[in-house]
Amino acid sequence: MIRRRTIEVFSLSFLDCLCCGFGAILLLFLLTIGTGRSASSSTEPDLDALQAELEALQSSLRENRSTLEDSQNNPFLAEQLESLSRQIEQLQSRKERLEEELASAAGNQTKAETEAAKAKRLLESFPYQDLPPIGLPAEATHVVFVVDTSGSMRNQFTQQIHSAVIRQLSAILDSLPAVQRIQFFDTSGQSVMPSGTWLPDTPSLRKDALQRLRNYPLLSVSDPEPGLRRVFRDLAPSVGKNQQMSVYVVGDDFRGNTRGFLHQLDRLNPRDSASGKRPASINAIGFPTIQGPFLIGGLQGNTRFANIMREIAEAHQGVLILRPGI
Repeated sequence: MIRRRTIEVFSLSFLDCLCCGFGAILLLFLLTIGTGRSASSSTEPDLDALQAELEALQSSLRENRSTLEDSQNNPFLAEQLESLSRQIEQLQSRKERLEEELASAAGNQTKAETEAAKAKRLLESFPYQDLPPIGLPAEATHVVFVVDTSGSMRNQFTQQIHSAVIRQLSAILDSLPAVQRIQFFDTSGQSVMPSGTWLPDTPSLRKDALQRLRNYPLLSVSDPEPGLRRVFRDLAPSVGKNQQMSVYVVGDDFRGNTRGFLHQLDRLNPRDSASGKRPASINAIGFPTIQGPFLIGGLQGNTRFANIMREIAEAHQGVLILRPGI
């Protein structure tokens, strides 16, 4: 009978493997413990930094809150805030006022443009000549000039009467035959010459009168009524029945009452019931002195002067000359 070999349950190889396994587990455990401690220690500085930042933010918040409370309770700052509020209200009010003025100016500009077109049509409706005016009364024995010497009739730089006005007066005097008496007034009724009575007509006197007019220092009113009133009050009575007076009104503007002025001239220079003639003829020379066509009142004054002097010239046996420029 064959005898079997005895088999050992636990051999040396098995024990070796078992020991190695336990060793590996122990090694892994030791490594895990070391790694956990390292991670824990690395997060501690981050937490400390966050804690410090949080405390800094809280401190800054407390300071800002304290500053805000102090500014609200500070009377100086409160006064400054109130002053700024008032300034803002004033600026807002001024802005609204300027907007209203701008709208009004735009409306005035439109009105002025309409008046400019009207004045231009009126000036174009009157024929003019560069030559001395035709129709000068040859039978005149006494001649008086009533000249507007207001600011609009002057050169804005020299303050002298516009050279175009002096040239026109010179042309009239050159074409006017010698008369017995002559005189020069401004529209306010002041005498340009030293004497306010009739003066003998001589070439030297005419030259002197033009020079005095050029440098005349007084600003007259923009209304020929006072000057004409003095002419008929002080000069007309000394003109004889067989003599003839001729008046020349030189200007650019009329600010008076139109109807009242016409009625007054009818009384001062009445028409003869028999012959239908008047004691004096009234002539006019108008100048368009508008330098800025959008100035309120300028166009209206030029237009009114042209209208009323046309009526006066027609009613008082005179002529009207409107110059194209100055």
